[in-house]
Amino acid sequence: MRIRNLDTFYWIATLKSFRAAAEKLNLTQPAISARIQQLEQDLGVPLFTREARNAQLTHMGRRLLPYAERSMALEQDVLTAFTDTTSIPQTIRLGASETVASTWLPDFLNQLWAKLPSLSFDLMVDSTDNLLNGLVARDLDIAFLMGPVAEVSITNSALCEFDMVFAAVPDRAGQHARWTLADVAAQTVLTFALNTKPSRQIKEMLLPHGTGPLAMTTSSSLGALIRLALSGYGICAVPRAVISQELTLGQLAVLETDFNLPPISFTASFVSSGPISGLMKTIAQDACGVLAPSLDAQTYRRAPPE
Repeated sequence: MRIRNLDTFYWIATLKSFRAAAEKLNLTQPAISARIQQLEQDLGVPLFTREARNAQLTHMGRRLLPYAERSMALEQDVLTAFTDTTSIPQTIRLGASETVASTWLPDFLNQLWAKLPSLSFDLMVDSTDNLLNGLVARDLDIAFLMGPVAEVSITNSALCEFDMVFAAVPDRAGQHARWTLADVAAQTVLTFALNTKPSRQIKEMLLPHGTGPLAMTTSSSLGALIRLALSGYGICAVPRAVISQELTLGQLAVLETDFNLPPISFTASFVSSGPISGLMKTIAQDACGVLAPSLDAQTYRRAPPE
């Protein structure tokens, strides 16, 4: 019995699809099917119910799954133990919110590559909702997102908090010496995508103080929001760290307010029981290590413990 056939079985059972397993392993579906047929011949039992639309395990398939999981975990343990010397490449499917991608992620990847040169990353920069869906669907191995993720199957490791501020071009920011909620509610507000936690919090804060419907322009692209703010179109509500360059250059100015916006917290989140969960825990710990100097310098805030 070949170990690669057992690995193939694990991914079909986990992803519940021959097609998804083929994409994951970069193989054709006929090749995937051939491996399972060989494994079934070796064991003398059917492993999947053929008439089901999705890949459903038979009773014997469910019996085999814990052994496949242990095999995958052992294989990963060996690779992890020799990560600094092995020439076998490993690709980690990493998800990151744009806030993280535009601040400390490049430093993290650079330092991690120096420590673990055999690792490479398939990077997905997206909204927290999409990153969460990617984790649950096992399309991502780990994600740096607005957390924690309230899923039993997901482990969360606290990373950092970002201070949120209202900012605008200097002429607009100087319209009030101290902005009230009513003053801000009368403006066009540019912020995170509609269903995100920061967007909901801002709407809840401003709505009681407006004289009519709030004018909110939302987007999953922080870059687009910042460009809109730079053009003079509205006031952006974004993490201070993301606009540090624009603030230093005087292109944007933080509004002085008589209230504070809630900070946004980020976690490193990964599947708890996956075969590479040990490596994901190491990556999460390394991210905390990379962040430590910036946390000490108060570039970012320390996240509250879980």
